[in-house]
Amino acid sequence: MNSSNENNNFQNLDEIVQQTLRENLQNFIHENLKGYIENSVKESFNKNVDEQKKIQRAYYTNTNAILENSAAIKGLYDKLEQTLRELDAFKNSVEKMLIEQRQKNGELQRKINHWEEGATEFFRLLERAVDYETDENRLLINRILYGFNRIVVNLGMERIIPQQNESLNENFHEAIDEEESDIIPGSIVRCMSWGYRIGDKLIEKAKVIVAKSPAQESEVDVDRLSSFDEL
Repeated sequence: MNSSNENNNFQNLDEIVQQTLRENLQNFIHENLKGYIENSVKESFNKNVDEQKKIQRAYYTNTNAILENSAAIKGLYDKLEQTLRELDAFKNSVEKMLIEQRQKNGELQRKINHWEEGATEFFRLLERAVDYETDENRLLINRILYGFNRIVVNLGMERIIPQQNESLNENFHEAIDEEESDIIPGSIVRCMSWGYRIGDKLIEKAKVIVAKSPAQESEVDVDRLSSFDEL
């Protein structure tokens, strides 16, 4: 009986030991696993927190940069608007000045044209007077003509007075008739009225009579006689 009780005691003791070992092993595994999980969770959490902090710092940095850039852009935009307003005002001022200047130029050009017409007409009167007045009056008129010519020459106006034997220049001379002469055909025989110009601007061409050769007239007469014979 004692042997049977001992066996039971050993069996119970073995079960108790195994149970204790299992419990201790489970506790050990549980504690280690729990610690590992907690450490892993903490590490992951800390990493996430660090990442979030980095993201937040970057966000604030970018936000500040965006705000600074926005302020700079707004400043530039305001300056641009101000510059555009100043340019618009300057443009209006220049346009006003141009309009006023065009009006002044137009008025000045009308005065110049009036002066040109008056000077040309006065020259014509003096020219006719020189041709038709008496010698005594012609001397006085020539003095007036000389003095007036000095005035207008200083203002840029000059007379075009072709001389005999001078070649015809169609830019300044207008041939109004032909006359038989011993000089070179096509050359100027005499000036009938003066021409006038101011610099490169031609006001009026000089009217002249040019020479024609007798042979040309003879040919014309022969042609006329031939036409009369045919009749």
